[in-house]
Amino acid sequence: MAASVVALLLAATVSGPPALRQALHAASVEVEPPGCAGVLTESPQVVVTARHCLHDDTEKVQVRFTTGAVRTAWVVATDEVADQAALFLVDPVPIVPLAIVRRRQIPGTVLFFEGNPDRPRFQTVRLDSIGRCPSLPDLPDALFTSIRGVPGDSGAPVVDGAARVVGLVHGGARCQIATPADTLARLVDRVLERQNVRDGSGIVAGAWRRRAAPVLPDPLRPSAISTTSSSTPPGRASSASSPPSS
Repeated sequence: MAASVVALLLAATVSGPPALRQALHAASVEVEPPGCAGVLTESPQVVVTARHCLHDDTEKVQVRFTTGAVRTAWVVATDEVADQAALFLVDPVPIVPLAIVRRRQIPGTVLFFEGNPDRPRFQTVRLDSIGRCPSLPDLPDALFTSIRGVPGDSGAPVVDGAARVVGLVHGGARCQIATPADTLARLVDRVLERQNVRDGSGIVAGAWRRRAAPVLPDPLRPSAISTTSSSTPPGRASSASSPPSS
């Protein structure tokens, strides 16, 4: 019965709500190098992507937005276990960031995916299961999805019907594995708790405090989610790096 309901929802929303598609595309980015994807989230100066897209000695990258704007970004925090990285833009962008979902997802939930914004392929997908995968052995809650990813999609966001980030594409078999929002939220929260970030010349690149990112109404959220506990597991150890100060 549940599978039939999900199938009907997928068929009914194959093109996706226009507002969701617009919000997802606007906040999606390409990280250069190496050409992976990412997303602006929780702040007009914070971008997240897959950790494996960055070399160990990478300190800053270029971030290209779908508007054509390009920003320099520092690598300010990483989570090696969850394959996630947070970047801080030297200059903010006039684009609405996507919020990160703050509750555990339910297998069977309908999600949405665009991939690398340089070659977007909007898809209505399904969260099949949650568990461990061989390429993320220490992460207990990797997301197994039905996305049809291709090389270059690593770091692209998977979002719910309210355009909230549920996970980031990691890869795996047929690129269907995503890393979860709980570790991502903790990583971004650590960045947003800082008073400021300094660039290599010692100039304050930006200062911010947490502001809730707007979300869209979610018509596809299963009613069961409203009764699910919103608690998240204790914080996972992660390594953070700050731009060097002169």
